[in-house]
Amino acid sequence: MTTSKEVIELLKKGRGFAKRTKYKEALAFFDKALTLDPRFAESWYLRATVYADTGRYKEAIADCDKALSIDPNYADAWTKKSVVLYNLERYEESLTASTRASSLNGNDVTAWYMKGVCLDELGRSDEAQIAYGKSLELEIILDMKAEQDRMKRH
Repeated sequence: MTTSKEVIELLKKGRGFAKRTKYKEALAFFDKALTLDPRFAESWYLRATVYADTGRYKEAIADCDKALSIDPNYADAWTKKSVVLYNLERYEESLTASTRASSLNGNDVTAWYMKGVCLDELGRSDEAQIAYGKSLELEIILDMKAEQDRMKRH
C-alpha cells in the first residue's frame, strides 16, 4: 500500500509547525495523517518527536514502538526512543535502542553519541570513549561535506 499524497502533505505541514515549535498545530497534522493511514511509520515517528520535544515521554515511547512495529529497521525511531529512554534515566534500555540505531545507520551521529552517554552512565567509560569518538568523527565528516557543498554553490 502506498501512502497517499494527502498524508505526505499533512506530514510536511506538521514538520513545518514543529520546526517553529508550534507543537499543538504540528500534532493536529500528525494526528490527521495517522487517521488517514495508521500503517505509515513516519507519522508515528514524527508525532513521537513532538511528544519528546514537549516532555511527553510515555507517549513518545509508545509512538516510537508503534513506528517500530510497522518498520523494525526504522533507525531514526530507534534513535528517538534512545533519547527518550535516556531522559527517563532508563540507561540500559536506551543503550539497547542506540545500539540498534547505530547498527542500522552507522552514520547516525546522535545514535553514536547516545550510545556513549549511556555507556558512561553505566560505568563503561572505555566503551563510551569509542562511541564518542565515532560520533565526533561522523560530525567532522558531515561538517566537511556541508562546507564542500557550500563551496560548490558559490
